[in-house]
Amino acid sequence: MKDIGIHIKKIRLQQRRLQQEVADACGFTKSHLSKIENGKVVPSLGALDKIAEALHTKISTLLEENLYEEVVVNTRKETEQGLMKTAKGYSMFPFASDYGQKKMQPFFFRTKRDDHKLHTTAHESEEFFYILKGEIILKVGAREYHLKEGDGIYFNARIEHQTIPLSEDVEILDIMV
Repeated sequence: MKDIGIHIKKIRLQQRRLQQEVADACGFTKSHLSKIENGKVVPSLGALDKIAEALHTKISTLLEENLYEEVVVNTRKETEQGLMKTAKGYSMFPFASDYGQKKMQPFFFRTKRDDHKLHTTAHESEEFFYILKGEIILKVGAREYHLKEGDGIYFNARIEHQTIPLSEDVEILDIMV
């Protein structure tokens, strides 16, 4: 996923949709969508979900660069170098961007407690978190789950949820279906 903005723009133009139309469907300003498409802003996971819904596609489709790979390997080095910092203060890397028509979208997330901006999100998917490093509180609806390294949780992402880092450094494998 070298430049997600260019890929989003390409899909929008293939659908012959105006930037204003897609921005309105997402609840964004046209200026914000333009910044995403021009690579000036890295969209958060929630923003990606809104864009995917507005374009009648899946998040994984927005992230795909080559629709013909059958096996995709992402090395630790590639993952580290490909981390994109979002406006919400966390960094993410979408695994297997080159694999077309995925049934799931795995992500690597890294955040620092002091950089993380608290926010809630909800999107059309199911989600699995596996805590690789650190400790978080995951709020799903009215319930809170205290998760530590090695813990996993599967939940309905349509329910508003929020992550609260408890340790200085947190790393999460997140799989969306």
